Amino acid sequence: MSLTTSTPPDAVLEQALAVPNDKYFQFFSLDVLRGFALFGILVISIWDFGGFTNNEQLLYHNGTHGGNYKLMTAISLLFEGKMLSLLALVFGAGVLLFLQKKEHPVAIGNADAYIRRMMWLMAFGVFNAFILLWPGDVLFPYGVMGILLFAFTKMKARAFFIAAIVCTLIYCGKQYWNYADDKKNYKKYTAVMAVEKKFKADSSSRAKKDSIDRTKDTVLLKDTLLKNRLNDSLAKKNDTLTKKQSEEKGTWEGTVKGLKYDSATAKAANKTIRAQWSKVAYSLMSRSQQKESSWLYKIGIWDIGSLMFLGMALLSIGFFSSRFATSKYLFIALIAIAAGLALAWLRVNMQCIRLVDYARYIEKKPIPYNQFFPIERILMATSYAALILWLLRMKVFNWVWKALAAVGRIALTNYILQTIICTFFFYGYGFGYFGRLQQWELYFMVAEIVLVQVVFSVFWLRYYNKGPLEWLWQCLVYRKWLPNKKLLNTESTK
Repeated sequence: MSLTTSTPPDAVLEQALAVPNDKYFQFFSLDVLRGFALFGILVISIWDFGGFTNNEQLLYHNGTHGGNYKLMTAISLLFEGKMLSLLALVFGAGVLLFLQKKEHPVAIGNADAYIRRMMWLMAFGVFNAFILLWPGDVLFPYGVMGILLFAFTKMKARAFFIAAIVCTLIYCGKQYWNYADDKKNYKKYTAVMAVEKKFKADSSSRAKKDSIDRTKDTVLLKDTLLKNRLNDSLAKKNDTLTKKQSEEKGTWEGTVKGLKYDSATAKAANKTIRAQWSKVAYSLMSRSQQKESSWLYKIGIWDIGSLMFLGMALLSIGFFSSRFATSKYLFIALIAIAAGLALAWLRVNMQCIRLVDYARYIEKKPIPYNQFFPIERILMATSYAALILWLLRMKVFNWVWKALAAVGRIALTNYILQTIICTFFFYGYGFGYFGRLQQWELYFMVAEIVLVQVVFSVFWLRYYNKGPLEWLWQCLVYRKWLPNKKLLNTESTK
């Protein structure tokens, strides 16, 4: 997934930790951030992989708010949306680095190589979503956004910051737009309920009148009785909702129902995902199509675009290299994480109020619970980046950064490997553990995958320059079979 220039030799990367002003410190820091983001993404994606779906989460939201709810909330505050944002931020920086390359394995311009690279990334994304069956794939959206943002890559740092702010504001506007639609639906629902209330009142009046008429059967003429009953029948026929009114009522009731835990939905999902590959593929196809089409064009452009622009801006001002003072990283980290966590806490509390009674929430609250989520995730992603870069400059936990850098250098391989491991373990054509593990057990699964991928990445890079999929990606872009194995004399220099 890396879009950096050719990664320096391992011996030089070792020097990057010891010498902060070394030109390769920038590459090393981006690899570390990419590896950290990759594992952070897994902490959230394991929910969908393992069956801890939105429906299951509602069980804890609407419950007693015990230990499971607190654990879920803590994970949401620290990771949800933030790690994807950090990855997009690093991706944006990598875009500029790739376009600054001066040499390629074959005679080709930077622009041609870049567009080919993005198109093949999209192909990897389609494979990940529809063959490996991960509807949360980000490769396809990143490839699309990489192509769309190509026209803006010549801008200056200030323009990148302005573009990031504009995209974020539009994303915030989209959040309110969706909320406004819910408010309109609720207003229509209340109008329909008023009509139904009138129908019930009219029905009660007719029932009372009918009771009185029956007591007068002996004195009323037969034709008068027939006329009254005919009028009563016509009135009952008119006391029904129109098709449009029924749809308006059903729309709101469906929205409210979607905010409550449904055990039948959970059982159906477990049965479906534990089935054979073809049935799982069919059930997940609509989600994958929605993520890579309507979501991307309605929300994803502003979501991903804002972070990629920010990554370009930060690269342009030297954020990932040695231009910043060490204390400045810590200052940025503390300010951003404080503001980000405050917004996250506000989001979680407003979400709880919304789930208890959405109708009351709409009547009382002028903004949606997630109105500031786009700002929250930018602040948190920036704070994580600044904190890690501060720790790098402080030269602490060096062994951790080396491990994360190894994972980040072959991020595409590790990202696809996460999908393969998780789908085979949880889906029916593998071990079928979907929905069988508790929330806390899923995080043990994450820890095991992290350990496997760290060991794999470190050992692979001892013998090869690129990950297997990074190498394949490069060969496809340059349309040439390129070497990947390290030479023996390279080994001796480490």
